[in-house]
Amino acid sequence: MAQAAHATAAVLHETRDLPETIAYLDNLPNMRKAVLQTTDESSLRRLSELLSSSSPPIAHHLWIEHPEDIPTCIALVPNRRESRIKKALDKSGARLWKS
Repeated sequence: MAQAAHATAAVLHETRDLPETIAYLDNLPNMRKAVLQTTDESSLRRLSELLSSSSPPIAHHLWIEHPEDIPTCIALVPNRRESRIKKALDKSGARLWKS
């Protein structure tokens, strides 16, 4: 959970001037989040590459835990899960988290 909080704070800070982020932060009572899972480190890196190579790139923050240098999670810019985001999530194997 700590890594997810770090990644979320980072992406909100990095995209604080984008209209989507401003609208998201101005609507605190109606914030929505989805938690997805991937299978391993390589799938997280693949998802980050897919998001970065999208046209235009999809803002996100890949959280790297230090000193281990291990990616632990990704937070995306606030979005409406448009088709290019869904495509990247599907290609990386990201699925809704199940406990």
